[in-house]
Order: sequence, then C-alpha cells, then structure tokens
Amino acid sequence: MNIELTDQQKIKIINSEDVYAIMQKVLLREEIIDQEKEHFWIIGLTTHNKILFVELVSLGSVNATTVEPMNVFRVAILKNAVKVILVHNHPSGNLTPSPADKDVTDRLIQVGRII
Repeated sequence: MNIELTDQQKIKIINSEDVYAIMQKVLLREEIIDQEKEHFWIIGLTTHNKILFVELVSLGSVNATTVEPMNVFRVAILKNAVKVILVHNHPSGNLTPSPADKDVTDRLIQVGRII
C-alpha cells in the first residue's frame, strides 16, 4: 500500500525522531490500517535523505508479520530509492526485538549489501 505524501511531508530525514514523527502522521491518518496488527514499512530516500515514498510492505497478525527481502527491495528499486529505512511496529508496546525480528533484520542487511 503506497501512502501519498504532501510535499511538506517529504522531509529530509536527519534522525530517528524524524522517522517516528512521519510514521505517527501516516498511521494516524490511515484509518484503513489495522493498528492492532504488526506492520512492516519501507521509507525510500533520495541521496540527500529526502523522503521519496512510504509504503506498507506487510500487514501481519497481532504478534507477527512476514517480510520477504524480495518484496522490500523490489519496491525500493522500482521507485528509484537510493537509501531505505525499514520500519516495524509491535502493537503490544514491547520495544525488545524478538529472535524473528533479529533474523529478518540480518537477512535484510545481507540482501541489501548485495543489491
């Protein structure tokens, strides 16, 4: 699901607070997205860290979501992103990454290095 952003929302990302702020706006605006499920998002950036797009890659269950590197990087390549930020939530509020979160992060890093 591609999220349409205004030019004002296509900000330059400087730090994690910028990512948090833009994702809060996206999630509060998009009523069709189930807030009680895990999401996996990709934010595509220009060379200068300006947002090109925000796209939902996966919508899972209350405690898991499936992420395939092919789907993540296909979006980035097709939309000409030079850099990406990957965003994943935990509806439970627990900020500790699960073993599955760590595994998928490692896999995405490995694939990203190849690409």
